[in-house]
Amino acid sequence: MGSWDLAIALDRTKAEPLYLQLVKALEEGIRHGRFKPGDALPGTRAMADQLGVNRNTTLAAYRELEAEGWIEVAPDRGTFVARKLPFVLEVAAGISAQDSASWKRATPRGGPFFQPGAPALESFQLIPDTTDLRLAPTDAIHRAYGRVLKLHPERLLQPGWDPRGLLDLRSSLCKMLRDMRGLSVEAGNLLLTRGLMSTLNLVSRVLFAPGDAVAVENPGLFRVAEAFRAAGARLFPVPVDAHGLDVEALEALLIQEPIRLLYLTASPQHPTQVTLDPARRRRLLELSAAHGFRILEGDPSLGFHREKNPSLPLASEDPQGRVLYFSSFEQILAPGLQVGFLAGEAGLIKALAQQRQLVDWPGNLVQETTIEETLRDGEIVRHLRRIRKLTEERRETMVDRLLLHLHPAISVKNPREGLSLWVRVAEEVPLEAWTERCLAHGVVFYPGALYDLHRRTLPHICLGFAAHSLDEQNEACARMALALKEVRPGGALPRGGGPQG
Repeated sequence: MGSWDLAIALDRTKAEPLYLQLVKALEEGIRHGRFKPGDALPGTRAMADQLGVNRNTTLAAYRELEAEGWIEVAPDRGTFVARKLPFVLEVAAGISAQDSASWKRATPRGGPFFQPGAPALESFQLIPDTTDLRLAPTDAIHRAYGRVLKLHPERLLQPGWDPRGLLDLRSSLCKMLRDMRGLSVEAGNLLLTRGLMSTLNLVSRVLFAPGDAVAVENPGLFRVAEAFRAAGARLFPVPVDAHGLDVEALEALLIQEPIRLLYLTASPQHPTQVTLDPARRRRLLELSAAHGFRILEGDPSLGFHREKNPSLPLASEDPQGRVLYFSSFEQILAPGLQVGFLAGEAGLIKALAQQRQLVDWPGNLVQETTIEETLRDGEIVRHLRRIRKLTEERRETMVDRLLLHLHPAISVKNPREGLSLWVRVAEEVPLEAWTERCLAHGVVFYPGALYDLHRRTLPHICLGFAAHSLDEQNEACARMALALKEVRPGGALPRGGGPQG
């Protein structure tokens, strides 16, 4: 299996030297089980390239770690985590290594399962968090699927099916999540699902009961709120500002309501793409422990984070098992390959697996085995590296095209991460009429009101960009500009500087 890029965050605003930050990050990763004895580490040159630092920085850090006994350097083989560590690893309690049809008509924004409708013209689907299906590794998936059916038919309906999902895939996911997202997980900490809605169904069965109070970030992913509301939760919005979830507002809410669960996307937040402030992250975990609520953390754009100094999930800082992390392969591969996963404390994973036996027996073994085959031969790693570079280019060009055709009616900042843009719209733009007119011109996007818990109008739209080439982006933005002229009096764009994104 190919090697993942190692995610380590360095803070260049700190007075502390970067090499010491790297020493502490690797030492902490070893202590918490992210890096195992005998694991290979990138060489100093490769590590420097991944972190965007001078090689002398990584040389100094590795010398310090070797002197303290954390790593071993074999001149002919590479650098490894020491097999005999300077302390005894503390294993977290409970962790075990053994172990759609589409509608042609738009549906109401306030109802569940919102669909924007099918445009009359050849369309540009600027739907958030979607990638270009033309680039999906279909040949590799086809080969893997064939191998599964031909060579391993006995794996597709095992009498001893594990409700947590295929062990081989869970073991491979552990390596991926440790390297890419900084999570210290074993196979017993993972549960496979059929994607977002399957995940939310299981969580609703285990983490709260009908009538319980559940907090959600606002603006936030509307399908999460819809699923929890359908399960009987009383939903309470917690505002999101330029620094992420407003933790002070959450504290005030906790005085009034016994919150059972908080849902958030911290790395970065969806849809605003802001990153949760470090002090807020720490306080959030403290509040969770003090008040007894769990945190469900979504990572909707897994794999499409900055390669250098990515924003890591809150779960990577959670030693007490308060955070339940989830994501899926939808963006990396394709939405039709419905395999998602939950990572959390092993006792909680067991409770969720028991519920999965009730709603999803005998599981999704064909999909799980196919993805495991594709992971094992390194194709998913190679594919992600290819499309990540292209996605970064398309993010840049989409921002450029939007400003070229629509400024000052809109303003937008490049978030450098994720698969969508949170675009600010000028006050004088008739947002609802513009959205409808764009649909008539064959351009589909989500209005900001969709992300507000109470569907209040927000001066934003959420745009996906990764599914379209530069020429397609340019045509889509030109159509949006034409639609705007048609709904504004006099047909002109707003004058003067627009609001800041």
